Parts: sequence; C-alpha cells; structure tokens
Amino acid sequence: MNYKDEIGHLLREYFLGTITEEEQYFLDCWLEESEEHRLLFERLRKDTRFAEEYGVFRETDAERAWETFCVKNRIGRKRRVLFTWREYVAAVIVLPLVIAGAWLLLSPKEMKKEMPVVQRLEPMGRGVILEVVGGESMVLAKEQEKMIKVGNGVAVLQNARGLIYSDTVQRQKVDTNVLRIPRGGEFTLQLADGTKVYLNSATELRYPVAFVGQDRRVYLRGEAYFEVAKDAEHPFIVIADDVQVKVYGTSFNVNTHSHDGIRTVLVEGKVGIKGRVSDEEYMMKPNEMAFYNRASCEMEVKEVNPDLYTLWRKGVLVFERESLENIMNTLSLWYDMEIFFQSESVKSLHFSGHMKRYEQIEDILHAITDATGVVFTINGRTVCVSR
Repeated sequence: MNYKDEIGHLLREYFLGTITEEEQYFLDCWLEESEEHRLLFERLRKDTRFAEEYGVFRETDAERAWETFCVKNRIGRKRRVLFTWREYVAAVIVLPLVIAGAWLLLSPKEMKKEMPVVQRLEPMGRGVILEVVGGESMVLAKEQEKMIKVGNGVAVLQNARGLIYSDTVQRQKVDTNVLRIPRGGEFTLQLADGTKVYLNSATELRYPVAFVGQDRRVYLRGEAYFEVAKDAEHPFIVIADDVQVKVYGTSFNVNTHSHDGIRTVLVEGKVGIKGRVSDEEYMMKPNEMAFYNRASCEMEVKEVNPDLYTLWRKGVLVFERESLENIMNTLSLWYDMEIFFQSESVKSLHFSGHMKRYEQIEDILHAITDATGVVFTINGRTVCVSR
C-alpha cells in the first residue's frame, strides 16, 4: 500500500474505530514522518465532528452526493486541479464534510436509515455518602458549606469544592472515613496531607482523617485521580483491589471498574506499581499506563495518551478506538443505567470521539449510532443495544 495515497482513508478508518492492524501500521509510518503530520492528526483527534459526522453519511451514495453538490454550487467536474501535498491532505480530510453538505441536500426519502427515537435519560445525581467513625452515615450536598464531625474531636469543612481535611488533627489516634460516590455522581476530596482526590461515579475511597506512621495509605474501589502532596519521607500508597501503587508526589489515575483488569495511568512524577500477590515492582514514567490482568495476575506497562484516561474529571469523555462494550459500561456509571446487548457481536464494535459528560445521553447515543450503525432503545433506566 502507498500510504501517502491512502492517508484520507486511513484517517477516516482510525476515527471511526474500524482501522485494521495493517492500516494502523501505515498510519503510524505517516505520523512518524514529520511533526506537521502529528500536529494535523492531533487537531483532528480533538475535533469530534470528524469522527462523529462521517458515520452519518457513510452509507450515502458518495458519487451522487458529489454530483448534487457540484450542480448546486456550479462546480465544473472536468476542470483539473493541481494539489500541493498539504492541500491534498486537507482535501481528503475535508471531502467527507463536503459530501455531508451535499447529503443534506438530498431528499429524506433517499436516506437509507432513520435515527431511532429514544426516551430521555438524565443523570440521577444521587447524594454522596460519607461514613464516619462508629458507622454513622450522612448524605453530602455540594451546595452546602458547613463543618462536619468525622471523628473523635475532628471536624472538616464541606463546601462547593468537596471535603477539606486539616493537617492540624492530633495524630495519636487515627479514625477512618469512607466516601461512597453513587452511579451518576462525582466528588472532590482534600486529604489531611494536602493530597487532592477526584472521585468518579460508582467509587469508594477509605482513608484516615490524619496520616500517621511511615506511609500514607488509602483504599480505592472504582476510579479516582490523585494529585499527591510531596513528602519523600512518607510515601503515598493506594491499594486498589489487587494492585498497590506507591508514589512520593505525583499525579495519576487509577480505575478498577473493568472486569478484565486494573488501569493505572501516570500523568507526571514517578510511581512504583505491583500486584499484591507479587514482589516485582514496575517503575512507571509519565504518559504510561500499567494494566493489571485479573485473570493472569500479570502486569503490562505501555505508553498512552493520558488525556484518554483523565479528562473525565473535567467533564469530558474521551474514547479512542474503544469497544462499544467498554463505552456503554462507562456510560452506565455516569448515567446510572443498565445495559443490555442483544448480541455478542455488537460489543466488539469500536468508536472514537470526545463527549461532554452532562450532555443529554441521546446526543451521545446518536453520535455512536452514526458511527457504528447500532440502534439504542431506552426503557426506564435500561438501554437495549441492537444492530
């Protein structure tokens, strides 16, 4: 394959999530040729319209759409145009969007598929539960600002930013608190040492009201992003199911939601990670992800784009060639819904795109339908996925 002649096709296949291993190899070759190629690719990757809109009209007769567009805009089809390489790249990228404009000029009767009508589904937004000493639980409301008793003689500030623990707590006796974030919720916490924790939906964090001893240890189930306060003498340790992450001052994301394994992504700093049943520690560098396979108990470390795994804390969903099964599992946590697939083959479809977290879910589902051709039907808080 001459990938320079096929770059438009390769880019479209990549952003639709249907690119093959061979095509990915040629796309990687093109990206490595120059910084200009990489910058162009990054601009496209950040523009969700390219990934989302192409799927809407990919089944349209492209030749007929182009002829319609030419007639409407009085463009001569026989005129020969010479392109520079940069203009050629721009042309193969813009052409699908041009065809989309022509597609809108066609009669609705000529469309091969109609978008499904679905019932509206809003995020539930249930309250965050804080469990304090003695097993007492309370519901936290973000709009409130008040002091909350969380231990023996210990009170913390709750405001619009979350919970803020003080480093002035007496450390002779350490009490434990537990934060439980419901499906469809999120929360921010500042620990007693100054470490900030962003908690995603369906997440539980167990932590002390003050840190004593040789390390700072917390226990996580779900997904959280940590900005750890530096303290070389007291390493910060996260126990996430069967994985231990040991840091000295860094930013990283841990996700235990997936059934197949645990993902730890390092944004900056340096961490050591190991499985709880192993003594082997893997040292991670920024922009790397460690994947712990639950079945094999093996650890794999590879380079990734950290934005794919961390932008959720800014209200953005990012998928890059992600399976529909994983995408819908993520959406089920954000919107507190149950997912039902009518066939196993639907789960393996892939999709790429950026979405805002609190948009109507119908907008997100329409974008996925456009790109993959699947149909979503909503009944209450259950979503059925079919082809």
